[in-house]
Amino acid sequence: MAAELNIILSRISRDPESTILFVGYQAVDTLGRQITDGAREVRILGQIYPVKAKILKLNGFSSHADKDELLVWISSLKRPPRQVFVVHGEESAANTYADSIRKTKGWNVTVPNYLDEFELD
Repeated sequence: MAAELNIILSRISRDPESTILFVGYQAVDTLGRQITDGAREVRILGQIYPVKAKILKLNGFSSHADKDELLVWISSLKRPPRQVFVVHGEESAANTYADSIRKTKGWNVTVPNYLDEFELD
């Protein structure tokens, strides 16, 4: 799917009559983020393409719960987990969320680094 999307983007990004509409958050270091941040050209499938299409963002849509909704969800657990791993989101947001869990629940929370390993028993 990602390859097809890149091919489509490579075609329409060059057409000033086209519009690319981004719905939702675009993570740091992604093609979507580069485009929504105003890049005038981007690398797609190893080639550089100019961004000439009109770029629009539709904020306010998300396919997952926010921090407060996740805190409500974890509060419904009957027993506290021995360990919580926060593995989603940018580093600063993940650390902020981990701090929220520690403060509100008193649980052991870790934000792993890339390639960290943990033994679970």
